[in-house]
Amino acid sequence: MYIYGITGTNGKTTTSYLLASILEQTYGKEKVGMLTTVSFRVAGNEEFNETKMTTLPSKKIFGYLQKMRQCGVIHVVLETTSHALDQHRLAGMKFDGAIILNIAREHLDYHNTMDAYAAAKEKIVALLKPNAPLVGKQDDERVRAILDRAGKGVRVVRMTAEIISQTNTPLAGSINKENAAAASLLAAAVGISKEKISAGIAAVEKVPGRMEKIEAPQGFTVIIDYAVTPDALERLYSDLPRRSPNGEGGRILATLSAAGLRDRGKRPEMARAVAKYADKIVVTNEDPWTESEEQIYSDLEKGLVGSSVQWQRIPDRREAISNLLHDAKPGDVVVCTGKGAERGMGIGKDIIPWNEREIIEELLAQLR
Repeated sequence: MYIYGITGTNGKTTTSYLLASILEQTYGKEKVGMLTTVSFRVAGNEEFNETKMTTLPSKKIFGYLQKMRQCGVIHVVLETTSHALDQHRLAGMKFDGAIILNIAREHLDYHNTMDAYAAAKEKIVALLKPNAPLVGKQDDERVRAILDRAGKGVRVVRMTAEIISQTNTPLAGSINKENAAAASLLAAAVGISKEKISAGIAAVEKVPGRMEKIEAPQGFTVIIDYAVTPDALERLYSDLPRRSPNGEGGRILATLSAAGLRDRGKRPEMARAVAKYADKIVVTNEDPWTESEEQIYSDLEKGLVGSSVQWQRIPDRREAISNLLHDAKPGDVVVCTGKGAERGMGIGKDIIPWNEREIIEELLAQLR
């Protein structure tokens, strides 16, 4: 089997979908498998990832690989986290290619420092077969350092700003041009034709919970996105249409939330990133787990102090989204981040059912 690992702070799932699509165009769906945050794909059959984990524990990963092999799968795309690399969950595997998309603040509750976080990402290099390609973003300082250190025996492929600018994809957002460029470069490095690469990229018109749009009958747009880091939020909001100085254009109405038991230091940064662009913010629940919800809200709200944005706290997430939808007018954009395509919310030690898209569609139906 040929296994391709994809790591990075933001964009792993979308890049996995894009690379899997290219491989399916080239070898057929029955020959391709994929394990991601959103779903597990085995020979064209897809199941939703209910685990709230991106890279599964070793036994489960190898269990899926065995199932794939029995189904005739030859090519596997594996979304790979810093936790998995640091904990050796992939020990025993050898990758036929890998991508490091970017390295921005995340998971410092676990890694403590950015240097340690980057070092964990770099462990993907040791999993590469001799002369296998390693694709990385040249303009990302920490990624570039990893590429520079990769050394002999690794075929380094640098994703430059020029390459990104020349990449086309149906997916919205500047980060998706990077994701498409990375998938394309890896595919080309393993010998896939330009025609198959183009077809594979073109076939992915949406990824669940990633820049997912709902056009409301009332004339406004709702965007669902998984963004959970300051960098991801900055990228998401900077791509949205802005109101001009004369007031033309719609408003941006946003949820703001953060998961519990995670890096507290990033929360004010997340809030500041959203406050730069939003006209209204509702601070709400995401996955508090066993952490004090008051602590999470307080950390987020520290980043809103001194900003001119209108904001309020509505802990119940359904009520928070409903508040924004009721306020939205034609031309506005309502942005709901943090949950993406997840099917559950961690409260206490339990996971309660939660499907952001279904809930938004229900609330929109009530508006009509």
